[in-house]
Amino acid sequence: MKIEYARRQEAGFTLIELMIVIAIIGILAAIAIPQYESYITTSKASAVTSNFKNALNQVTSAVAATAAGQSVDLNAGLNVASAIDPAAPGVSAYKFGTPTSCGQVGITGGLSATTYVGPTVPNPINILVDTGDCTDTALKTAITNAVTAAGYPTALTGSGVTVTANGGVS
Repeated sequence: MKIEYARRQEAGFTLIELMIVIAIIGILAAIAIPQYESYITTSKASAVTSNFKNALNQVTSAVAATAAGQSVDLNAGLNVASAIDPAAPGVSAYKFGTPTSCGQVGITGGLSATTYVGPTVPNPINILVDTGDCTDTALKTAITNAVTAAGYPTALTGSGVTVTANGGVS
């Protein structure tokens, strides 16, 4: 006795299967996209804070070096020509003078891009972070929170963080 089974030919997915897959993808995207945007904003703010700390370290090191009778090139130390502002691509991360771009770190106090610090240091040298030019309020808030959490809320004000000729930071 021979038993024959009916063969069912399947040509693809059913409409229900496709709708379920699309719904799952939509749910995942609704969860992932805001998290990704938040991650990008937070990483930009962290990079701005890192640039600020680097500028502060370079300036305080320059003050210490000049106290020892050495000359230091802050322009080269900060790598001003190559460092890019994470909050404003295409803009230098550092500026000798008042910063003019969201997240840019400004170094004021008589310094210029070609100034070698030494044998004397201009007093005081101020280091500040620009948030006034931030059009993205979430980024502005993230930069403000990150710099404040690092312990330098005055870096966001008009005068910034001050490094005095004796190396004091206020």
